[in-house]
This record gives sequence, C-alpha cells and structure tokens, in this order.
Amino acid sequence: MKPKMIKLIRILSDYTEFVTASSLAANMDVSTRSIKSYIQEINSFYPDAIESSREGYRIDKQAARRILEESGTHIPQSSQERIVYIINSLIKSDTSVNTYDLCDEMYVSYSTIKNDLQAVKSRLRKYDLQLNNNHDNLTVSGLEKNKRRLLSSILYDESNVNFVNLETIQNIFPEIEIELIKDSLLEIFDRFHYFVNDYSLINLVLHITIAIDRIRNRNVNTEDIHDMPPISSHEYELARNIARKIEEDFQIEYNQAEVYELALLLISRATAIDYQSITVSNLGDFITPECLALVKELISDVNSFYYIDLTEPEFLIRFALHIRNLLQRSKNNYFSRNPLTEEIKTSCPLIYDVSVCLSSIIKERTGISINDDEIAYIAFHLGSTLEAQKNLSEKVTAALYCPSYYDTNVKLTDTINRHFSSELLITNIFTEERELEKAGKSDLVLSTVPLNSVIQLPLLQISPFFTEKDVQSLRRQLTEIKTNKRRKQFREYLEYLIVPEFFERRDDLTDYDQVVRHMVGKMVSMGYVDEDFEQDIRAREQLSATAFQDFAIPHAMKMRAHKTGINVLISDTPVRWGDKQVRIVLMLCFNRDERFIFNEIFEPLTMVLSSRENVKRLVTAGDYQEFIGMLAGFMEF
Repeated sequence: MKPKMIKLIRILSDYTEFVTASSLAANMDVSTRSIKSYIQEINSFYPDAIESSREGYRIDKQAARRILEESGTHIPQSSQERIVYIINSLIKSDTSVNTYDLCDEMYVSYSTIKNDLQAVKSRLRKYDLQLNNNHDNLTVSGLEKNKRRLLSSILYDESNVNFVNLETIQNIFPEIEIELIKDSLLEIFDRFHYFVNDYSLINLVLHITIAIDRIRNRNVNTEDIHDMPPISSHEYELARNIARKIEEDFQIEYNQAEVYELALLLISRATAIDYQSITVSNLGDFITPECLALVKELISDVNSFYYIDLTEPEFLIRFALHIRNLLQRSKNNYFSRNPLTEEIKTSCPLIYDVSVCLSSIIKERTGISINDDEIAYIAFHLGSTLEAQKNLSEKVTAALYCPSYYDTNVKLTDTINRHFSSELLITNIFTEERELEKAGKSDLVLSTVPLNSVIQLPLLQISPFFTEKDVQSLRRQLTEIKTNKRRKQFREYLEYLIVPEFFERRDDLTDYDQVVRHMVGKMVSMGYVDEDFEQDIRAREQLSATAFQDFAIPHAMKMRAHKTGINVLISDTPVRWGDKQVRIVLMLCFNRDERFIFNEIFEPLTMVLSSRENVKRLVTAGDYQEFIGMLAGFMEF
C-alpha cells in the first residue's frame, strides 16, 4: 500500500468522529481530490473500512489495525507507542531528529506529533533531561547515564505487559491445551524430584508449546546429537518421560534431537533436588567457546547501553542455549516460526528494538541474518527476564532447606506461597546442607532443621507443617529484610553524596558567615561549584533561613553545581545561625542532571535531623564512617 494511504489511515485512526476531506487534505498537504482517491482505493481492497457521510470520513478501528499489520508497517499505533518511538529515536540519534521526518515515519499529522512531544518533554524531565526544539529539529540534552536510565525504565515498563502468562500463550495457540502441558510437567517433576519456580515454569510451557507447533508443521530438529556432550541418564529420562506424555497427549513424535534439546531446556530451568544441573562453570561443555563469547558480548552490550544486568546465571544459561540452537538452526537454513512476533513488536517496541540491535551483532560476528520471528524470540528472553528481575526486586528471595521426602517439600512450599506469594519467592529447594552454598544470592534461608554449619545469610527455622507461629516469625523476618534493603539503598546515596573529604569537625567557626565562607571554599576547591555559589547560598538564606532547631541545610535555589554533593560540618561549639544555635551544617549542591537524587534524599534527611535526639547522637560521631552509619540507621521505613 502507498505511504500516503498508510498516513491517511493513521490520521483517521486518531479520530472517533467524522473528519472532513478538507481537514484531511490540510493535514497531509494534498488536495481534497487526492483524499477521495485514496479512500476509494483503500475501500476497494478493504470494503467498508472507511465510512463516508455528509460530515466527512471515519475509519473502522479494527479494520485500520488489520490493514497496518497486513501491510507490514510495524509502526506505533497509539500515543504511548509513539512517545516511546520518539524517545528512542532522539536518544539513539547522533544528530537532530526532524519533526516532519517523524510524521512521515509514523504516518501521522504534524499536530499529532506536536501533542506527543509535550508528553515526551514531561517524560524526559523526570530523568533530568531536556527536549530542545530548534525550528522543528529535535535533540535531547543531559547526562548520558540519565538517557540510559530512561531507556532502562521504558524496557522494564514494557516487560509489565506480561506477554508470557499462560492465558496469553493459550490465546496464541488455541489448538494446544496449555493447562495440560503445565499439569503434565508438574506431575513428572514431582515424580522425578524436581522443583521449578513460577517464572521458569511459564518459560518451559511456552517452549514446549512452540515445539509442539513446530513438529506439527513438520519443522523437526535434525541435529546429530552424537556430536554433543552426553547428558546424565537421570535428566535424559526426565526429558524422555515428558516427551512421551506430550506425544501421547498431542499425537506427535519427538525424535532423539528433540528429546536432547528438551533435556537441555529442562536442566536450564528446573532445580533437581538430588542432581547437579548445568551451571555457569560447566556451560562451556554444552556450547562452543565462540558461541559463549558471542553470548557474553551480547549481554555486555545491553548492560553498557541500557544499564541492565543480564549476568544472572539462569538467564545466562538459558540465553546461551537459545543462541546455540539459533546458530545450529541457521546451519540447516531453518528458523522457528514465532506466533508472538506481532504482539511483541506492537506492545514492546523498545525490547524488540534492543533485540534487533543484538541480531545485528550476531550477523557481524557470524554472518547469519536473523528474521523477525527469531528476533522476537530474543525479545521474549529479554522481556521475561526483565519481568522476573522486577518481581525479584520487589520480593524477598528464599532458599528452602528441607531434608525429607520430596512431597513434604512441595506441600511446605505451597503452604508458604499461600501466605506470602506477593512478598516472597522461593528460588531453590535443597535436601542436603552442603548445597546451601548455592543459595548465595538469596535474601533468606528457611530450614526445617537446625544447621550444623554457620551460614552468612539470614536464617529462619520453621516447622515442616508451617504453623501460625511460623507465619508470624516469617512475617517479622520479611519486614526486617525489606527495611534493611531500603536502608542499604539510602546509605549508598549518602556515600555517593558525602565523600570523606566532605566530613569535618571544627570548634573555631562560631557564626553563619564563617561557616558559609569556609564550606563554600572547600566545595569550590574540589570542583563541585563555582565561586558565585556563595552568593546563591546567601540569596536563598535571605528569603528564609535554612536553620531548623539544632541543624542547618543551606542550599541554592538553582541546581547549577558541576557535581552533586553534601558537605558536612559538625561544630563542637554552637554556631550562631540567625536566631538559632546549630551544631550540624549540611551544605547541599546539586547538578540539574541529578535532580532525582535530590528528590530521593532531601525529605528523609530532614526527617532524620528534625529529631533532636538524632542530632545529639550525630554530633558525637567520631569519623566519616560512623556518621554515615548513624545517619542511615536513623532512617525509618
């Protein structure tokens, strides 16, 4: 379909009421005659897509979406999608982006883009970034790290669409009974003493569903497994049992290569209660050094540009196996069909765009061109991992040590989840104490028996029957862990802002003028502010004194420091500050690109210092570390 017609469809999609031909012509800078011609041609291909009346024209929304999808134009189709597209274009471009070019790329009118730019400006402002418009040539100014923080936030927001839940999979594959696959997996895991968390279970169900779809469509894995590292008979038997059940339920046949791939898939996602599975250390036994180096380069690239850490072992193993299989499929000139492609493109454009960038790296290193379906699989891995990361960051993670029969482990896990599913995620189940060394990244260890050794992680002993007393104990433990996490983050902010050189104890500065002159001088000498900062401090003080009871927080009204920091002075003798006598002075300076830190720290800091008891104790701090520790410890969450 011609670009002009696509643009007309996009413009009509923005309206719910009828639009006159003259209005459409003005929007598109063409004649009304051309508008009528375009509409006639569109309706010849898609009858009744555009309705006409004496009031003008109106398009059927569903028809518009179908036309755009069928024409292969995967362009933003809502205001929110356009905002993400514009932000991504601006941040990734080395030069200015022209407003009219955006209109052409997204097939929308100039007025639509102007409205979207207001929302873009608001979104940028939250990350201390500024939208510049010079005669419709757009740029973004601000710190590079803030640009990446913004892209990172968009990626995590997109992962919220949860395109990997069981209901979505069922809608995409209506002829495959998804619940049956899930139930079969859980039943066989139970029999083989395997544990899988909810996130990994959904991933397994999706991949097995796709395998069923592939085999039904005669796209069978023909890899020669004799060239591959042998797999333990225990886990191969697990895969064989699942394959038999899938064959029986869905009337398909798993060959040896399919069973081998299923075994790799299982041991990268499920935790064997009594078996050592694939780890980062032995991953090289299953994929080539070249493939592993490529995977690490891809992960490093995402981290360096988007500030997203994908080195978590489960993702690394799963992603490495996926890239290995992708490269193997390419040798046979076979790529997987992906029914999620259109949905991911539409609902997660930035995640998809990141995946396109990764596919270009793969092409540079291997010469393999990857199609849209395979790119969408990469997007799926990224999206599901970001979603899991977000959930993990909001939940406390725990390893369960329960040296008893497996069904007891499962029942105990289910009982705990019924009480704490929104707060706690059990990531591993162990039946031997020596295995607890694998629980290093967990926040907590739950054990049904006393331990013989000492572990570094918080430990809570519970009954195998998880009584009401256990519920209360675990609730208290979760509250304490969450509080400590927030306190740790606040301390990290403090250590970033208050460098050791900015902590000082004096007894010879007795009034406001001496203190301000001295503290500003230090900040100037360390390159944080210019000399006119003192004038800014005094101007703010004249409007309203920044002294509160026993402390003062002098700061400028404008955030134009070179660096963000807090200069701390403790006076052994009270300092005259207007009509107050202060013992602690915290002089703040903020760079406008780091306003988010100001928002995070200013209010809690003043709340801590508003307690005279806290100030009395802070005055006794003997050194920098003790002061930071006290300040963080006083925080109430």
